[in-house]
Amino acid sequence: MTKLFIPYLMGTKDFIENVKLLDKHGADIIEIGVPFSDPVADGPAIMKAGNKAIEEGVTIDYIFDELEKHKDEIKNKYVLMTYYNIILSYGDEAFFQRCQNVNVYGVIIPDLPFELTEQLKAKVSKFSVKIISLIAMTASPDRIKTIAKSAEGFVYTVTMNATTGENGTFHPELKEKLHKIKEYTSIPVVAGFGIRTPEHVRSIATVADGIVIGSEIVRRIDKGNKIEFETYLNEIRHTLDLYK
Repeated sequence: MTKLFIPYLMGTKDFIENVKLLDKHGADIIEIGVPFSDPVADGPAIMKAGNKAIEEGVTIDYIFDELEKHKDEIKNKYVLMTYYNIILSYGDEAFFQRCQNVNVYGVIIPDLPFELTEQLKAKVSKFSVKIISLIAMTASPDRIKTIAKSAEGFVYTVTMNATTGENGTFHPELKEKLHKIKEYTSIPVVAGFGIRTPEHVRSIATVADGIVIGSEIVRRIDKGNKIEFETYLNEIRHTLDLYK
């Protein structure tokens, strides 16, 4: 199986053009962040992008509208990373109905505990949209097993006990826990947080089914050097393709 490249970008005013760029340069699944005023998992680069998006007036409806307009131009799957308050304010069923209408593959909700996630899954099960499970390095073996067995789409394993953007200081038991998670599920098990360089990718791709890169992608988009950015994306794709 080809290793998955899952780049993250913030849903800023011009996010759709960057979605198309990622779509053309090696992404398998694109993670789109919904700007939120009080994030719990975002590091400085993503918080800065989120604040900029809020200042630009970006809302969840703006993101939905842009995806609706351009859904036939995007070949790869895309997921939304959002906080539950946005879903709650929108209305659970209305939110997932709109996701389905604009071809959203899945939703990541980092502030919703597993038990409440399961309740939400039951409530919106009539929709095709996956609710992606996260597993932290602090999770007990029993909890890892429980979450992995009920996961859908892919499992997002957090590589460290920190916010996004840390520099490759992965948890010492990361690879061991990735192996354990893969024993309990047949869907891809990917790793994210702190992955920036091809060296990081090489280290994690020996075990994980894919990698998520967020803060480094956001920083490079903010820098605005398109040629340099495309070269970086191609390098990450090439590195992942070394592992099957």
